[in-house]
Amino acid sequence: MQSRLASALIVLTLAIGVTGCAQRIGGTALAGADAKKASETTSKKPPTSSSKSTKTSAPPTSTKSSSGDVKIKVAKKTEGYEDCDILKPADIATAVGGKAGEGGCVQSTENPYAVITQMVTFADADGEKKPIEVGGNTAWEVVDKEGDCSIVVMLTDDPKAITPAWVVKVLEVDDIDSCGIALKLATLGFERLPNA
Repeated sequence: MQSRLASALIVLTLAIGVTGCAQRIGGTALAGADAKKASETTSKKPPTSSSKSTKTSAPPTSTKSSSGDVKIKVAKKTEGYEDCDILKPADIATAVGGKAGEGGCVQSTENPYAVITQMVTFADADGEKKPIEVGGNTAWEVVDKEGDCSIVVMLTDDPKAITPAWVVKVLEVDDIDSCGIALKLATLGFERLPNA
């Protein structure tokens, strides 16, 4: 009898929760007071007639960095493929030096234990940022307060791109070189991403 009552309460709670989340919110989306206008995020340089393999423009507004221009030597596609399949479990195991788990956006290893995430996403990470380059493109090494390390690599300088960056994050559980591993994996993944 109690198991039926418990089951009924769970179903009722889920139904109420789903109904509560299904509300439509009216209104108009507005940029925040500190948001930059599109004209502030584009290059101020006049166009040139020479064709260079390296372009520069200001970083997308989602980049939380004051590092200046973004350099794109090799433009990469930001959509049209499964970004969670770029790095394979064998790649993760080789870089970390542990036994591989299953594939996907979040992968892990044992002995040493580490958790690695990979995705094409916003150019955004919280922590101490150090500018670097990966494949000739602007990138940042970002270490958060827990010691976890992300490598954020810009794939495009197109301000219309919703997800302009390849991000590999290594969560340091055991004592490992999280930034060294993240850089190896970000570089390998960047090479595999399709060119734009």
